[in-house]
Amino acid sequence: MGTFFLVVCGWCAGDAVCIRTQEHLEALRQTIALLEEIEQEITFRRADLNMLAKKLQREHKLFCSAKMIQTAIPPQSFSPQEAACFAECFSALGHTEAEQACSRLAFYQERFRSFCSSRKKPHRAAWCLPRNSGYFLDLRQPFSFFKAQNFVSNTGRKPGNGN
Repeated sequence: MGTFFLVVCGWCAGDAVCIRTQEHLEALRQTIALLEEIEQEITFRRADLNMLAKKLQREHKLFCSAKMIQTAIPPQSFSPQEAACFAECFSALGHTEAEQACSRLAFYQERFRSFCSSRKKPHRAAWCLPRNSGYFLDLRQPFSFFKAQNFVSNTGRKPGNGN
């Protein structure tokens, strides 16, 4: 019964890590898409930022109920470095000409793409490891049991016994 409990706990903990990782990657992707959309709105429509903020809120693309696009709050899953980059990007909007704003938005899109790719690499290698951690914790005992049984059947001696 205790073995089953360890497996279930390990599976649940690993599954939670995988879910948080996927949510974080999705928040990064949504940020990139949001920056691309803002860049397009500024480039092609010369959109007013206040009107754009209202439009993005209606479409549920802003991460908070900010009245102004410059006060958008980063997703909770962001690391401190990602959150600082997000705040730096959005707070600067509206303080420069359209061309400068678009080049800054392109710069921040690349920064968030690099955050996204750096998050993907370590998690690809260990994708199933967190979920299976319960199995790894639990399978240690049965293997040691089979190893001891195999030793006795092959040698006729008990492990640790000098005979």
